[in-house]
Amino acid sequence: MKNLLKAIACAIVILTCANCSVESTDTIQEDSLITQEETTDVEVPDVLCTSQDPQAILTNNSLLPADFEVFDQFGLLMTHSYGVAIGDSSPVLTFPDGVTTFIVSTSASSKEIKIDMGNCMVYEVAIDEFNHLDTDVPTQL
Repeated sequence: MKNLLKAIACAIVILTCANCSVESTDTIQEDSLITQEETTDVEVPDVLCTSQDPQAILTNNSLLPADFEVFDQFGLLMTHSYGVAIGDSSPVLTFPDGVTTFIVSTSASSKEIKIDMGNCMVYEVAIDEFNHLDTDVPTQL
């Protein structure tokens, strides 16, 4: 019985070794190169915005020059872009956070939009050829 147990243990060790395979180092290096190439394709997330002042920009697709004004909650003018040409965009306007009133106007119409703007927010608005605004919702940076 003792010899039978030794024979079984020896057979298990031999079968285990026989089932192992040996790969050349060239194959292993090729696999690791593929893995390295695959990892470079992974997109690294952008750095999250933490304390950047709110921003606003106007795109004028109307048939008239436009004015873009930004007021604080007390009605004080914080920044502006007057005479935005047809087919052009205003510069990026930055201002402190808080309740903000945007006034977009042409010689044909005027629109007032009130938004509570926080840090890392941008309000991008466009005027179409019929003097209508495309949005009154800001986006997060």
